[in-house]
Amino acid sequence: MRLAIALVVLALFPASAFAHVTVLPESSRPGQTGDFTFRVPNERDAAATVRVDVFVPAGIGFETKPHDGWTAARISGGVSWTADGKNSIRPGRTEDFKVRLGPLPSAPRVVFKALQYYGDGQIVRWIQEPTADAERPAAVLDLGGGAIGTKGIDDSSDGSGLVIAGLLIFAGVMLLLVLFVWRRRRV
Repeated sequence: MRLAIALVVLALFPASAFAHVTVLPESSRPGQTGDFTFRVPNERDAAATVRVDVFVPAGIGFETKPHDGWTAARISGGVSWTADGKNSIRPGRTEDFKVRLGPLPSAPRVVFKALQYYGDGQIVRWIQEPTADAERPAAVLDLGGGAIGTKGIDDSSDGSGLVIAGLLIFAGVMLLLVLFVWRRRRV
């Protein structure tokens, strides 16, 4: 039974889905300018994240927003956040770093490469082309390839709806698995 549950969890929620830098909201439109969040989880058990570099593709303007306990600095092609003293991203935690981006290009998507620095000296490079089998995919902002718009971005979308939908699907699958095992034991 434990093996079946573990397989269901792994099938529904691959490790790479939770352990990479993402951009929120996950979609926008070409030509827009708005506030975005780079969500950075710490997937390590024994080291804290002490610095994060995000690279913004050429031609896209960006402005960093203040983040308590972290110092933001422009670097060649992007922005770097460095933890001040005791602040860091502890194991199992996430931090959200905000930027203003735009105008966004007329393209189907924008890829943001990132480097994640740990207190033990390790650097994780989230730079791979974002494909289904990528071990360290870069963050992707889907632009839908639509026409250039004039309306602003709705900052209220943070991706939480997708998380809730995923949790509901997971709960449903788990319920079906429990019912299946219960029924097999009764037969």
